[in-house]
Amino acid sequence: MFLPGSITRNGEPTAVIFFPALKKIAGDNLPDGARILDLCCGTGQLAKVLTEKSYSVTGIDGSAKMLQYARKNAPTAKFILGDARTLKLSAEYDAVFSTFDSLNHVMTLMELEQVFKNVFKCLTNGGIFIFDMNMQKHYETRMKGYKNIHERPEYLFIQWPEYDAEKKLGQSKVTIFQPKGKLWIRSDIILYQTWYPLEDIVSSLGKTGFISISTHSFNQKRELQEATENSERIFFYAQKP
Repeated sequence: MFLPGSITRNGEPTAVIFFPALKKIAGDNLPDGARILDLCCGTGQLAKVLTEKSYSVTGIDGSAKMLQYARKNAPTAKFILGDARTLKLSAEYDAVFSTFDSLNHVMTLMELEQVFKNVFKCLTNGGIFIFDMNMQKHYETRMKGYKNIHERPEYLFIQWPEYDAEKKLGQSKVTIFQPKGKLWIRSDIILYQTWYPLEDIVSSLGKTGFISISTHSFNQKRELQEATENSERIFFYAQKP
C-alpha cells in the first residue's frame, strides 16, 4: 500500500521522484551500500526505492500500522517503532533521510531541535542529514479551498485540508474506506502540521552542530534550484563534522 498523498497524479510513487533529488543533494557523500536511516518512514515508499538501490536501510516510524505496510513494501529493510523526538540510536548511519514533509508534524521549534539532536547523535562522522519541509507559501496556497480524493480498488481516500494563518496550523481531515470482506470499513483521522521560517530551521541545525548547511527546492520542471523564503517545499542538507 502507498499513502495517497505520496502518489503523483499519474500514479507514480513520489519516492521515485524524490530519490534522484536526494542523490543529487547528497553528492559524493552517499556512497554505494551506505547505511541509511529513513526517519518517519511511513509505509516504506522511500525505503523500497533505497533497498532496490542496494542501500542498507533502517526505517523508523511512530505508527505500528504504517510499519505493517512498510515491511511488505520493503521486506529487506529493518523497521523500528519509535518517535523521532525521543530517538536514541548509536552513531552507525552514513545518512538520515526524512521526506514527504514528515517533520512538519513536529509542532514546536523546541521539539524540532530535539529531533535534530537525535539525528546528529546517530550519524557517523561526516554523515549527512537530508529532509524536506513545507514552507509558509504551501499552507497559504495549497491548504485552502479544495478536496483531495483518491479512489483505488483497495481504498477510497478523502482529504479536507484547512489552514489557520493566525495559529500557523495546517489541519487535514482524512476519511479512508477500506474493504473487509463484503463490507467497507471507515476510518477518520485528523493530521496537524505547522511551518517554520527558513532562518529558524537553518539556525537550529547550526546550533545542533551541523555544518555545510544548504537549501534546495524544485522548479516547475522538477529541477533542483537554490531555495528561497518563497519556496513551497525546501530540501535541507546538513553534515555532521
